[in-house]
Amino acid sequence: MHIVDGEHGCSHGHDHGHTHEHAHDHSHEHCGACAQTKPASEQEALLSYMLDHNKHHAAELADVAKKFRETGKEDVAVQIEKAIENFDKGNLYLSLALSLVK
Repeated sequence: MHIVDGEHGCSHGHDHGHTHEHAHDHSHEHCGACAQTKPASEQEALLSYMLDHNKHHAAELADVAKKFRETGKEDVAVQIEKAIENFDKGNLYLSLALSLVK
């Protein structure tokens, strides 16, 4: 899915190629030209949303790793858990950035 904003030419949507057990919209505005036109409060709200969104995906991945482990796929679970560590590290930086904005 690609949604194009004619004013900036930015794509605002993306497909994840996987299903979710929850409902949320994946159409976020996060291109450079769009960010420059948004007031700081909207950018703060977007940053806060993205942080929460990423935390939710990390939790989903933890469930996926658990299911692989339960089926004897330890090597797969370990790799997913390494990815989660990187999500967590990125989320730490996003959280710090958010605290600097507030």
